[in-house]
Amino acid sequence: MLKLNNIERMRIVEKIMPFCLALFFCRTVFIGYKYLFFATLVPCVVFSAYSFFKNGIAKPKWRGILLPLMVMALFSAHFAPLSNVVKESVNLLLILYFVAFADLYYAGEKTETFLKWILRLTMLAGLTAIVRFGLMVLGVRIPLGEKLFEGVGFTLVNDCNFYSLFFILSIIISVWLFVDKKISGAKLFIINIISVINIVAVMSRRGYALYALVIFGIVLLSIFKYNCNKKLLTLSLAPIVLSVFGVLAVLLSFNKIYTDELSIDDKYKYYKVYTLLDDGATFYEFDFRQKMARYQKFDYAIGDNLFRNGDLKHGLDDWNYLPTPHDCIRFDLVEADDGSKAIRVDRGCSRGYWQVLYSGRPIFYHRNVTYNLSFTYRVLEGIDRPFFVGWWVNEGQGWRHNLSPTITQIDSVWNHCSVSYTFVNDRLNPNCFINSLRAGSSIEVKDISLTCNDTTGLPMYADQLPDSVIHSFFVGAGGDTVNYMTKPRTDRWRYAQELWQTRYDTKQKIFGQGFSYLEWYGEKFWRNPKRYDFPHNPIISSFLYSGIIGGILYIIFLIMSLWLYWKKRRQMGIFFIMYLCCMFFSMFSGSSHFSFPLFAFLSFVPFVEYKSEVSAEKC
Repeated sequence: MLKLNNIERMRIVEKIMPFCLALFFCRTVFIGYKYLFFATLVPCVVFSAYSFFKNGIAKPKWRGILLPLMVMALFSAHFAPLSNVVKESVNLLLILYFVAFADLYYAGEKTETFLKWILRLTMLAGLTAIVRFGLMVLGVRIPLGEKLFEGVGFTLVNDCNFYSLFFILSIIISVWLFVDKKISGAKLFIINIISVINIVAVMSRRGYALYALVIFGIVLLSIFKYNCNKKLLTLSLAPIVLSVFGVLAVLLSFNKIYTDELSIDDKYKYYKVYTLLDDGATFYEFDFRQKMARYQKFDYAIGDNLFRNGDLKHGLDDWNYLPTPHDCIRFDLVEADDGSKAIRVDRGCSRGYWQVLYSGRPIFYHRNVTYNLSFTYRVLEGIDRPFFVGWWVNEGQGWRHNLSPTITQIDSVWNHCSVSYTFVNDRLNPNCFINSLRAGSSIEVKDISLTCNDTTGLPMYADQLPDSVIHSFFVGAGGDTVNYMTKPRTDRWRYAQELWQTRYDTKQKIFGQGFSYLEWYGEKFWRNPKRYDFPHNPIISSFLYSGIIGGILYIIFLIMSLWLYWKKRRQMGIFFIMYLCCMFFSMFSGSSHFSFPLFAFLSFVPFVEYKSEVSAEKC
């Protein structure tokens, strides 16, 4: 480890580092923390580098963490696609930087300081999510919301599973601090309340399962280790009871939708509230998995606009965009020069998908029916028409996302655009409208309309169709029932086996093939090789990018981490429990060992402790 005792100025960095480290990890729960993290990290790095240069530093001895370094070297041995390597390399370097100071965090008071910062930052994120959700329900737009919040549902980030994990860890940390008499019972209760609300609201199945295990562990701890500590039991279990009553109240409220008491608009509001709660929700999940609501069928007249809020009188309701990590985009409601409402879209980067996406009531497109999409637009920056229009479907003749438009000039500024497409097969709510806006372009669109030539009164919305019709889109050809609990993961794991058998020769099976599999997964599961996907299991990923050698080394590394933790479970018990929780989530959601920084950092802690112990024995 680095020798810091002779550098008195490093005490300043030592005081700031627990907060900076907590910010680094809590970016996973609130994207807004990344800005504060870099604002804290950069001065620390500059100051520590200056101190090292001026005072000198003992040469680090890395033999104690040789295996982790070998895993990192194999991970970084391939360089495609570059964006993924850059992202993971940044995480890796930051983790190494913090590992160099690891002895500051899991000993004595510094452990308590670090964990308290994790707790505070997670609770602040949880309160922010609750307030944000309330404002969303009221229709209040939050300044800088698109910069600070990546998640479109209750969560503040895109991954609801890792989001819920931090609140589970907060419960564990708060109980540990309470038992050690570091926080009061009132604080423990408040932390549990905020955590339970967020865990329940984000609807993470893994979060529910792990939360149940954690509560079971707390009950056993209270009974057997602390002689039926009633206070600990009450403060931990009371929030669960309150949350159960809350869920029942919501269910009873949703149950009203089965009656005729509410209008169609009111029923739609209930659906919108549900999709706000679940950032990955689609209508079939709401209608068939949850069984909470039904729309009443209403007549459709030819010529009616199938898009809700096509005139934008209700703001941006039912309109959104599909962001990517590299897509610098502005998406906002503006007032056009004639006083009408328009959607303003600016794009600054070189990649991106659907810049204006219909996200309202799910539409069912019927085969042999011609659908007409029309709208008015003007180009503020860019060529005459710097975008594509269409649907994300491929029915044997290529993707229909760039249909030939009919353009009519309205005046010197505004143009009218219309496209038509006759579907070959029935389609359930494919991505639709404007996509592939060129980098550096800026447009405004308004008066958006979708009509069809049907005269037979076909149902046009997913909720108007029988369960069997909708289920046919999510059931295999053999008629097997969809397993929503495991299918999204098992399909990706099976595809890894398919890739291994079909796209890897003997040399690539031994040494790996880099990150090419990310594009293959994107093509397989999103029909878009530029939208990267992965097996959602870091062990499988390690075999794909670094072959048998890297995969086996990674498994050995995990086994050694567990073994060293187990040997020091009394000294590092809280970190061991956190490590197990993070491992549970990473094995179902992680793209690699370094994609979830907290898990990567915790896996290094026992190696650092082991090295410190060996050094102490030699002295």
